[in-house]
Amino acid sequence: MAQQEWFMVKHGVTGRGLANSKTDSLSYRFQKEGEGFIFTVTGLDDPTVEQIIDLRQELNVFRFVQRKDQPLVKHWYYVQGDRVAYDKDRGTLTIFANSEIRYVPEDYFAD
Repeated sequence: MAQQEWFMVKHGVTGRGLANSKTDSLSYRFQKEGEGFIFTVTGLDDPTVEQIIDLRQELNVFRFVQRKDQPLVKHWYYVQGDRVAYDKDRGTLTIFANSEIRYVPEDYFAD
C-alpha cells in the first residue's frame, strides 16, 4: 500500500461528520502557515458549506495518514472559527486551525 491520506470536518460538540474526503466528492489542500494550518476545500455542495459556516466556532478537522507498513496516524486540528471563510465565486472553503494533536489510534486500544 502506498501512502493514503484523507480529511474530515466534524462538529466538535456532537461529533457529527460534515465533510469527508474519503466518502464525499471533494478535494482539499493542506499547508502549514506559521504556527497554524490551512485547509483549502473545493467540491462541497451549498448545504454542507452552510452547515460548516454556521458551526464554524465549533469545528474540528482531522487528517488521517496511512503509510505502507506503518500504523495509521491521526492529526486532530482545532479550528479558529473566525478564520473559516467561503469564497462563493471560487467555490473554495478555507479553514484555519491553530493547533494540532498527532497520535496513533492503535496505541489507545486494548488488545
